Amino acid sequence: MTGRIKSLSNGNGSGCITADNGVSAHFLSKSVLEYDVTCLAVGQMVTFDLEIGNLPVAVNVSVHRQHRIPLPTGKPQDRIPLRYVGFNQAGTARLYKFERLKPGEPTETLFVTAEMALFTKHRVGLQEGPGLCLRALETGQADPGLHNTLTDQHMLAYLASRPAPRAKPRHIPPPRHPAAV
Repeated sequence: MTGRIKSLSNGNGSGCITADNGVSAHFLSKSVLEYDVTCLAVGQMVTFDLEIGNLPVAVNVSVHRQHRIPLPTGKPQDRIPLRYVGFNQAGTARLYKFERLKPGEPTETLFVTAEMALFTKHRVGLQEGPGLCLRALETGQADPGLHNTLTDQHMLAYLASRPAPRAKPRHIPPPRHPAAV
C-alpha cells in the first residue's frame, strides 16, 4: 500500500500513516527499513504492508521511490546526501546506482557509468569505484542529469587528491659478529 506520514514521534521514530484509501495505521520504528528512518518526515510518501488486528499496524515501511524530473541546468543544487545502492555489470562497463534523499520529497535515482579500462589504466582498485563516483557526484564534477559517465578527468582529480605514499623505512640488518673460534 501507499500513503503519507500523518505524524511522527520525535523520540522513538514511530508515527501514524494515512493510506491512500483513507485507512490510518500506526507504525513503530522497528517497522521502518533501517536506511529510511532518517528520511521520514510528515507528509512523506511511503509504501508499507498492513497488518490487520485490533488496530491496523503498518509494517515494512519504506520511502516511496519515485523518479523526479532532473533540475534544470544552471541552478545550484543543495548538498543533499547520496546513498550508494549497488551496481550492475554490463560487458566492460559498470553502472553504479545512487539515491539522493530529501526528507518529504520523492527519491531521485542517479547513475554513473564507468568503463573497467579506466580503473586498469589509472591503477585504481574496483573497490574504490563507488567512492570515486560518489565524489564526482557530490563535488559537482558530474553532469546534473540522472545519467553520468566517469571520465579520465574524474580519475586524475581523484588520484591528485590522494595523499602521497610515505617512504618506507629502510631495514638495515644488524652487523654480523664472527663466531668465536
